[in-house]
Amino acid sequence: ESTPYPTPDPSLESTPTVEPTSGSDTNWITPALQAEFLAYDCANPDNDPANAPTDEPLITCDASGTVKYILGPVELDGSSIVDATSGLEQTSGRWVVNLQFNESGTETFGQISQRLFGATPPLDQFAFVLDGYVLTAPSMNAQILDGRPSISGSFTQESAKVLADQLKYGALPLSFVVVSSDTISATLGSQQLQIGLIAGLIGLALVAIYSLIVYRALGFVIIASLVVMAVLTYVMLLILGWRMGFRLSLAGVAGLIVSIGFTADSFIVYFERIRDELRDGKSITGAVEDGWSRAKRTIYISKSINILAAVVLYILADATVKGFAFTLGLTTAIDVLIFIIFTHPVMQLLARTRFFSSGHPLSGLDPDALGAVYRGRAQFRAPVVAPKTAAEKRASRSKGEAARRQTIAERKLAESRTSGSSQTTEGEDTP
Repeated sequence: ESTPYPTPDPSLESTPTVEPTSGSDTNWITPALQAEFLAYDCANPDNDPANAPTDEPLITCDASGTVKYILGPVELDGSSIVDATSGLEQTSGRWVVNLQFNESGTETFGQISQRLFGATPPLDQFAFVLDGYVLTAPSMNAQILDGRPSISGSFTQESAKVLADQLKYGALPLSFVVVSSDTISATLGSQQLQIGLIAGLIGLALVAIYSLIVYRALGFVIIASLVVMAVLTYVMLLILGWRMGFRLSLAGVAGLIVSIGFTADSFIVYFERIRDELRDGKSITGAVEDGWSRAKRTIYISKSINILAAVVLYILADATVKGFAFTLGLTTAIDVLIFIIFTHPVMQLLARTRFFSSGHPLSGLDPDALGAVYRGRAQFRAPVVAPKTAAEKRASRSKGEAARRQTIAERKLAESRTSGSSQTTEGEDTP
């Protein structure tokens, strides 16, 4: 037999003797309100709090009808919530609900958190109410001033998702049809993320080794460009995470790994264009400039296609693939920027150094070691080797000018000496 609820005394005072200063001020609780709270029956269908005024205290229950609350007036409505998502907390592995408020909601919630944090229970609780019933009433464990609180508790994956949807959409309790479900370890995501990062480092190391083998000293330019790109990408991800709440997922890591290959392809196009110009007999500085003029068109077109594919994939693909498309598009844009402000200027500086301008065999730009040039239709020609240094050019010109200044007698004397030495050599060779 259930215990009967007491009937409130109508003579009790219902007006606060002291003007309340906030929604959590205990001056809202008058003797009449306290008596009404004791008499309140959560199971009574007549007690419908859905249409209760928002500027007055509210007596209500949770959705299960097992816990009663006295709530102060509404301080923050559902329109202040921009987003609500569920996920695993990285430190504890528990399911939590993450909220994001708009600008005014961030300011209001920050003031509420400062007031409730450190208060004695239950005065430290903040209730989220839907249709008059309490969805959850967590305790305030910190001062939250960035508008991004998280609700933790004994959530399951399903209950956290339901609460997040209720807070986000502010509608009646939602129900979903489960198409499929899998049970995974709470640490699986972090493990896979770590494995993905290791795979990316391995791919980066392989690209560096290949660059040093094929392009020799030019490989260090590739490595330096990749390092600058990695640092700039990391900074951009930090800024996006701070300002927009971006989180790097496994799909995002895959996009970063794929971008290494796309970037290496751009280096190959650029350096091969420079080598083609060297085969045509141009100087190192001229080959760098002309090679860049020819390569940048190809690079711009290929990067434009990559960005277009990333945009289409981001718009049309499932949410799990959006991270891949986003990081792919971001790194492609950074790749083009690095080529313009770092790689090409570095090559211009290196082309003026003695090591590269002289075509040192270890520079990767030795015209003698570049091989034949394909002319089309199965035809090849030998590379045209230009004088490597200005001194050699001057010596070559001086030699030609000296030959042109000889008199006819001097030329005949030189020819006779040459023919005489040739006959002597032939006579010595004859048995």
